[in-house]
Amino acid sequence: METTETSPHRMFAGSSGTTITDPMRDADAYRLAFYSAIDCIAPGMQRVEDRIRSELTSSDPLVCEMLQYVALLGGKRLRPALTLLSARWLGKITDETIRLATVVEMVHTATLVHDDILDHASLRRHKPTVHVRWNVPSSVLIGDWLFTHAYRLANEGDSTLPGRWVAIASERVCEGEIRQGNSVADWGISETEYCRMLADKTGALCGVSTALGAWSAGAPLEVCRELEQFGIELGTAFQVYDDWLDVWGNSHKSGKTLGTDLSQLKPTLPILRTLQQLSPDTRDAWISCVEHDSPHAIEQMRSYLEQYDASVYTLEFAKELVRTATSRLEGIASRLGGHDNPAFRGLMVLAEASVQRTG
Repeated sequence: METTETSPHRMFAGSSGTTITDPMRDADAYRLAFYSAIDCIAPGMQRVEDRIRSELTSSDPLVCEMLQYVALLGGKRLRPALTLLSARWLGKITDETIRLATVVEMVHTATLVHDDILDHASLRRHKPTVHVRWNVPSSVLIGDWLFTHAYRLANEGDSTLPGRWVAIASERVCEGEIRQGNSVADWGISETEYCRMLADKTGALCGVSTALGAWSAGAPLEVCRELEQFGIELGTAFQVYDDWLDVWGNSHKSGKTLGTDLSQLKPTLPILRTLQQLSPDTRDAWISCVEHDSPHAIEQMRSYLEQYDASVYTLEFAKELVRTATSRLEGIASRLGGHDNPAFRGLMVLAEASVQRTG
């Protein structure tokens, strides 16, 4: 199978099964931090990668081709990493951990396929998105295939708890996406509402990833819930930073279509902050231009974004979420121990690096 620079195949194992280090000549800080953070779980990550590829198959040649294609679109596998690191910190990585890490990545991949359709995105990881490579109806259905297969896999164990948790998280993802879709051109949305939306659409799946990892290692339910909140906060910070990247990122480095939030009139934090900085008359005039489909409205907002402190404000907002997340993790470690555990350090690094990405 073809591999890309972002494929985990490049960093975990060669034909001999030995660990390989990607040379990362053009690596950004996040890539370096990510690889450092997961070093202690590299064999487990390879097992997840192998399990993903064994699950993404079908007797139908076209479906199989599409599934093999989407296997390349998930990037560095953040969510499985959260599952494995949580398990490694609080106990050990088991076969159940590998299965559940595979589940969360399949759900994530399904959301990517559907998100790209909703966002009319043409690129994902430097490759054409699934609906561009094939068509929208087939892409919707392959996303559905991924969701349903993930739920089946989540329920293959002795307990129904993982399936319930995954279903609840997936519901939150869908609700967050629905609220975001219905918030288009709603410039009165508050930062609290905005954060709640991101906590659902992105944070929920990161949260269940850490919770399932802890559960698979035998952690008490209250610890699982605390780690879930850590994951939610990390995921929310990740998405706030994504909204920053959509305005100020580099599409070549990120490998995906940028600038879609503004063109689709999504009220992301940079835009909301800029509107707060405008005078009431200027703000009302811009909103009027949007409502009358003025061709100059988007370019005008781009100009405003550069004039005010939206960039700095959004970055600091994301970093504050990370500080909250890492403080929570420190609190768990102060009770349970494990400050010196490489998996604990890996979780801390992933949180801090989530706001240092180029894509």
